[in-house]
Amino acid sequence: MEGMKLTDSYNQRANEWVDRIRSGKNFAHTYLEKPAMYRKLPNLRNKAVLCIGCGSAEECMHLLDLGAKRVVGIDVSRELIAIARSSYPEAEFHVMDMRKLNFPGNSFDFVYSSLAMHYLKDWRPTLRGIRNVLKPNGRFLFSTHHPAYWSGEIIQSGNKKSRLLGYAKTGDRLKKVWGDYQHSRRINDVWFGNMEVSYYHHPLSKILKEIRDSGFEVVDLIEPKPLASLKKVAEDDYALYNRIPLFMVFELRKASRFAQSNPRVPRVPDLR
Repeated sequence: MEGMKLTDSYNQRANEWVDRIRSGKNFAHTYLEKPAMYRKLPNLRNKAVLCIGCGSAEECMHLLDLGAKRVVGIDVSRELIAIARSSYPEAEFHVMDMRKLNFPGNSFDFVYSSLAMHYLKDWRPTLRGIRNVLKPNGRFLFSTHHPAYWSGEIIQSGNKKSRLLGYAKTGDRLKKVWGDYQHSRRINDVWFGNMEVSYYHHPLSKILKEIRDSGFEVVDLIEPKPLASLKKVAEDDYALYNRIPLFMVFELRKASRFAQSNPRVPRVPDLR
């Protein structure tokens, strides 16, 4: 996660965050992101697993329950790591920046990350570090913000918050454009009414390029819909997430061959 402001937010509100996660109050996690991620998990029996941005580590315990022989969780929040260590002593935890992984090469069979990559301005240092610690043909499964949703312009009116990505015209004249999908940028936001956060929006084309430039192949990309059971718990959330993708889930494979320098792109003749 980039910037002290974000780390401070998670440190200061660690107990509140844990309560929200463990109680199931975060409907987007409970009914949308977690089910999609868990459906994509491979056979982890006797595998070594790295969990990036593990927070209070509920998912680390899930990975252990699936038979992983070693689960290591990292996060930049010292308070969340302290909670993780006291809650799940069966796993191993470190306060560590995901941009600077401090593990030997070929240490892990599988790397897992839930909703952490969108805190990065540049994905390549982290992805190359993950590639280094993965064993040959290792997989990296992660969820992140879907740019179609998070590129929308934040509209705040009292306690009401909306996101708009679109435009309005009067006749043939452009009147207003809301949001910005095409340009990477940092977004300052407030979650749950009182938690200040910053994250980055990147268009999908940039994300895919940085994945390729870092020596990974895309095995799968899914845009999960919520569980039908969410409709009974939070009908408005179900209506929103069922039509507009909130997150996306990538499954990557460590490419067998990878050149650190980008290949030269042949010049395309101007045919105009």
